[in-house]
Amino acid sequence: MSRDRYLGMRDGDLEDKPYAKYWNPEMGPMQDHVQRALACGIEASELGFPLDEVDRLLEPGYLPLENGFTRLANGQIFVAALTKMPGVSGEMIDWWFGWHYMESQRYKLWHPRAHLANRAERMVGDDPDLSDREKYLANPNYVSEYIGGDAIDIIITFCEAADLFDVSRFPEASISTAICGLVGYQASPLDFGRLVHLIRETEDGCEMRSRFWLGDIAVRESVPASGLLNRVAGSPLLSRRAVPLTLGRDMVVHCAMEMNHLAGFLPDLYADYHPGSRDV
Repeated sequence: MSRDRYLGMRDGDLEDKPYAKYWNPEMGPMQDHVQRALACGIEASELGFPLDEVDRLLEPGYLPLENGFTRLANGQIFVAALTKMPGVSGEMIDWWFGWHYMESQRYKLWHPRAHLANRAERMVGDDPDLSDREKYLANPNYVSEYIGGDAIDIIITFCEAADLFDVSRFPEASISTAICGLVGYQASPLDFGRLVHLIRETEDGCEMRSRFWLGDIAVRESVPASGLLNRVAGSPLLSRRAVPLTLGRDMVVHCAMEMNHLAGFLPDLYADYHPGSRDV
């Protein structure tokens, strides 16, 4: 593992960092509803849904699969995780996604047991002239982390919620923000998945309803590719071979752990950077 890509903190990593007090390698357990869902193992394919039906998340209440994973008929793995976030707001989530990539130390606060390093194509997270969303939208993050026992290097390119959702329905559905992204490999010109973290307001804060579609193999838009290459990349057979079922469970665990951990310190961290926000 390279010198700038390692687990945990080394001597001096948090020296003079105003957020050092939020480094806590002792992570709490996953929320109870996630633990119960994982005990069920892989769920029936019909409980998931393809990306083009993502507006189902805007319906009232909850869907049959809010926590767990399954293999869809198209070969992709569908992952769902629900994180209750008391005291957290959509504004805090948007700020976090525009702030954390500026230093790997910030990124490691999120999941001390799995996060290795992160940076963005445009390192603008501390630019006061940009909105929080302008800091991360269309600004690829180069992420190194463990998913399960395997370290991976991926690119996450965040896009507008309107690219996936009917955003006109957000107010009625109590959606304060949505983090949407395309996931690809750093070592090859291939994308392999989509992610959504939908933030729905609740009486005590918000809840994050996360979804992943893994195994949608496609040549990255910036790379020229023949029609044949794109057809092969997008075949269900390749999806099944490229993405093992174990990744579904590992993604549920990873997401549930990191988002629960984030919820524990984000309100205080946000307040540190936004004096007076608690009085609003």
